[in-house]
Amino acid sequence: MRVANIIIRRMPMTMRLVMLLALIWPALAGAETLRRATVWDLKLGEPIAAQPAPDEFRGFACGSNGGAPRAQLKGWSEFTRCRPEADGLREVYFEYDDEFEYIARAKDLEREITRWAGTTEVAFPIVVSALFDDAGVLKGIRIVTDARPEHRNDITEANLRKRVDAYVLGGILAARYDIVAARDCKSLPAAEGESAVGDVFVKEVCEKADPQNGRKVLLSVNLYRKPGQSGVNPQLPSQLTEGQFESSTRFEIRQLDK
Repeated sequence: MRVANIIIRRMPMTMRLVMLLALIWPALAGAETLRRATVWDLKLGEPIAAQPAPDEFRGFACGSNGGAPRAQLKGWSEFTRCRPEADGLREVYFEYDDEFEYIARAKDLEREITRWAGTTEVAFPIVVSALFDDAGVLKGIRIVTDARPEHRNDITEANLRKRVDAYVLGGILAARYDIVAARDCKSLPAAEGESAVGDVFVKEVCEKADPQNGRKVLLSVNLYRKPGQSGVNPQLPSQLTEGQFESSTRFEIRQLDK
């Protein structure tokens, strides 16, 4: 036993971690309480002190209106480093903790890799961010579909929804928050140069006030081709193009002003 302990201590840290994970993962995988913090754990209308601890997430940065991260941050408390948006709120981008994904990849567990892969919502890759006012009170959360995982080069690829399906997340969130198209949504006409993807054109914006919960919900769903995009190569009509379309969902929950 003493010799084995010496051998383990001399192993590289990465190898020791993999051995540890091999021992603890079966217990973790079988635990019903196994979970990680998500955007839904944030508390609207509450100060930073009431939010999940920064170590429950990773990748803090100033946001870019639902886009890629900008200047890196250490946590919620550095929100004042971010430039305010037009309404005065400051966007803090963050990512979900990747510990369980790391464990699953170390053990090559495909199902668990998909379960814990990246920052996702019902298997859709998303960009999540928190919107704080100058007093450090959380006034909103933002969720935008994210195409970046499609460009990752992992040995084992997570079974996540592709960008072409990103608009589908809008229907899922609408149902979750009782958004009714006829009552809460408006279909926008195609702008000049925009066209359908096959027979489908979606360009819809929704807004629903929820006074009982002190919030309003904003939703934008898109599936169409932008000006200049086409399903076929104009120079070779028999050749199909790839990725020439806009497919996205943008969702926000904002605190209603009292």
